Amino acid sequence: MLLAEAGISYDKLYDRDEINAEFPNTDVVLVIGANDVVNPAAHREGSPLYGMPILDVENAKNIIVIKRGKGKGFAGIENDLFYRDNCHMLYGDAQKAVGELVSALKQMQ
Repeated sequence: MLLAEAGISYDKLYDRDEINAEFPNTDVVLVIGANDVVNPAAHREGSPLYGMPILDVENAKNIIVIKRGKGKGFAGIENDLFYRDNCHMLYGDAQKAVGELVSALKQMQ
């Protein structure tokens, strides 16, 4: 969501509705620091997030979430995504964690 603020060109960004259709065909999604905007509770009636537009990353085969800690999002509720079998949590500094992931992938080549 904040990629534009990081200097990523708008022509490299996708609209939410456009990218949501791709997640069922995606092997791995890397979520960095997001919480409420990827919480599938937004699809569940009765949830405080119900109806909020989110990225449907839960439909990907595998999700890796990098967060500094186990805190809740701005809405103050647990993220259902974090308890899914296809979701893996990686706690720590995002810049360092991404660097380590990239390094590990390069070693696999």
